[in-house]
Amino acid sequence: MRDTTYQYGRCLAAAFIVKITPPENIYHRMWGAALHDQAEGVHQQLECNVLWLRAVDGSAELLLLSVDHCLFWKDVNEAFKQTVSDACGVPLDNIVVYFTHTHGAGLMDPGRSELPGGDLIAPYLAELGQKVAKTCEELSDQLEQVWLTAGMGNCGLATNRDYYDVERQGFVCGFNPLQSTDQTLLTIKVARENGELLSVISNYACHPTTLAWDNKLVSPDYVGAMRKTMRHALGRIPIVFVQGASGDVGPREGYVGDVKVAERNGRQLGLANLEVLAGMPEIPSRYSYDGAVVSGATIGVWSYKPFSESELEDLSSFTSWSREVLLNYREDLGTAASVSQKIDELEAVQGSADARAWTEVQQRDHRALLEREHRKLTRISKLESIESFTYTIRSWSVGEIVLLGLNGELYNCYQTRVREAVGDRAVVVGTLADGSDCWYLLDQASYGKGLYQEEASVIKQGGLEMLIEATIKVLNLA
Repeated sequence: MRDTTYQYGRCLAAAFIVKITPPENIYHRMWGAALHDQAEGVHQQLECNVLWLRAVDGSAELLLLSVDHCLFWKDVNEAFKQTVSDACGVPLDNIVVYFTHTHGAGLMDPGRSELPGGDLIAPYLAELGQKVAKTCEELSDQLEQVWLTAGMGNCGLATNRDYYDVERQGFVCGFNPLQSTDQTLLTIKVARENGELLSVISNYACHPTTLAWDNKLVSPDYVGAMRKTMRHALGRIPIVFVQGASGDVGPREGYVGDVKVAERNGRQLGLANLEVLAGMPEIPSRYSYDGAVVSGATIGVWSYKPFSESELEDLSSFTSWSREVLLNYREDLGTAASVSQKIDELEAVQGSADARAWTEVQQRDHRALLEREHRKLTRISKLESIESFTYTIRSWSVGEIVLLGLNGELYNCYQTRVREAVGDRAVVVGTLADGSDCWYLLDQASYGKGLYQEEASVIKQGGLEMLIEATIKVLNLA
């Protein structure tokens, strides 16, 4: 019998860290409640952690870009990927941008160029694309044989964030101590054949919303401190953070302006990753049962043994697939014209004489309502049809390890149900892959409660369950 605590894969890989911190006075407002528009400094450097995987025989490849931003709009992300693809030769379908989803880096919307610091967005995005593209071009001749070792752990950082406020008689988006969440951590070691560490993948579901409207510093939120904690023990290696299914998940302590809280949250996750890594074998091999030894007790003995040639062949398999699922849009989204009219009305009130007498709270609330409408306009003006959204589930498998590329913000139950259904394989549930064109995907039971996530969703009830079913079906056939 072979132990399945760890899963393995074998391929070629190269990795690198690209610093992508924007100007310290760039447009920064990410939160509706924020009273500032521009950043006033930098908390920690933003990064793009690059990991290039290729089949041993060169038949398939995947370029992972873990980017310290909340997300990019679709056209911005497509331009970014095209720049990278042109430089390194990897086809667009084999490049996936995993946004870490920090809410402390600013909203990189070129359409906000007229706002304070907004003129810096487009030049910054162009520079970011060129820097990452140059790095990937240079990595193309650095691919080397590696082992992937995947292990599961647990971290208590993540909590449910759909809380019912009794006084308001409605749900708010905040820590809910009454409901549990999936705190599973999947950590993957990427190491050379001699055991030397090349990179680490960390897959965990928790919204990086430690820092909120009071924060005026560019920050990767807890992800930066997670990397710092891990590098203190492992050295300065690329750490590819992949956001899990965190639509209804956030940190217990969040929505603050104190960067020390983000650092504490990050240390917690960093140490959890190190715990998983500490238990892994230095050189991947088969851990199997040898038999009994009679001692003071009859002992069952296990030991590591080299993989057989056939096992090595299986662990070196590198495949990819995609599956399209048609998801119906909600029928109550309204029209771009009606939302634009609401924006005009709110802006007129904001510019009126009465507004000059508003308290700080009144200013904050009005700005937040206006921001909600702007984002609603962004959501519904980018719909590809009036009936359905074509959702593409993407997957890459290296040996016993599966990496999913999932657009949007999925509720936590997606990852638990998929992982439970696919047996002993390690499944990286990577959401916000290439952004969030479909926005939130809630489970059926969460519709009709007045949740923020439903307000910010364009997909009709039942869409998430369709994705879960399609993912499980294809993975079990792969």
